[in-house]
Amino acid sequence: VSSCRADLTEAFASLISVAVVDAVRRIEAENFRMAFPKARILLAPVTDKGSGALIAVDVDDLVVGATRSARLALGITQQCLDKPMPAADLLGWAESGPEVLAGAERGVLQRALARADGNVSAAAQALGISRATLHRELNRLDAHRSH
Repeated sequence: VSSCRADLTEAFASLISVAVVDAVRRIEAENFRMAFPKARILLAPVTDKGSGALIAVDVDDLVVGATRSARLALGITQQCLDKPMPAADLLGWAESGPEVLAGAERGVLQRALARADGNVSAAAQALGISRATLHRELNRLDAHRSH
């Protein structure tokens, strides 16, 4: 950015620079969101919090896109994006073992209950299982009704 103002100071030039960088990041973030309209957009955990490192994740939690700053910070290449990559693996949140499946099952049951406003019969019907089966699954997974 240049300015031909006679009264331009270093502080004012810095302010202009910060405004331009902020505008660029906002434009990049908006374009990224438009490029991946059906994806969840995550802010990548990088050291530079103002970098705008964004990751697009599909409904199966697979990474489908990343901004330039996210690619640089996390070492994401085009080959990484060409094959399915779990977001948890990329972000270091990966877990393994039977508790992962149990957690996923618990989440499905809790979301069904939340959508049904805590009504077990309605949640069971939405899941395509009987009310008794839903109760058994809730007990097996030690999932407590939050509603």
